Amino acid sequence: MKKHSLFRLVVVLAAGLVVASLWAGPGVELSADMKSTDAAGKVTTGKIYIKPDKIRQEIVVDGDTTVVILRMDKKISWTLLPGNQYMEMALQFDPSRPGSDPSVQYTTKTIGTETVAGYVCTVTEYSYKDKKLGVTVQWMADKIGFPVKTVSKNASGKVMSTIEYSNIKPGNQPDSLFEIPKGYQKFGFSF
Repeated sequence: MKKHSLFRLVVVLAAGLVVASLWAGPGVELSADMKSTDAAGKVTTGKIYIKPDKIRQEIVVDGDTTVVILRMDKKISWTLLPGNQYMEMALQFDPSRPGSDPSVQYTTKTIGTETVAGYVCTVTEYSYKDKKLGVTVQWMADKIGFPVKTVSKNASGKVMSTIEYSNIKPGNQPDSLFEIPKGYQKFGFSF
């Protein structure tokens, strides 16, 4: 695998972990389409599947789909690679539970309510105590306990990324989505 491709996969995984850090409420189970826009206006699309303590993201980057599976119940994440391989990374904290990473501290402020993707949302601003981390604003759909939109801003207030979900389908998700597919082998190293 080319060094550039491996780096891209690690960046995608890291982005997924950051987004997951302010996730859904307990018991949420759903699937949705995802659209992420970075500060330069580059759009990345994909799908997300959520079960309690499990998240699967399928992200399309430059025409290639990368799959990241977060298993908080096992404190591990897997990135599925081409050639039936996968990378494994231990989770040092539970990214589905705000406040579980003691190194990231923030205060919250409810801004108001707004309807996004057909859901009435509570809009909350997360201001990080480490000011260089900036601010995150999240639109939490009250009915389903899931953030349908998240905007991250840097310390200067510039929007660095926007993640929006659409075609949200609450309901049971197959357990097989959150497992390494048969025939996959562990890539030569772990993080």
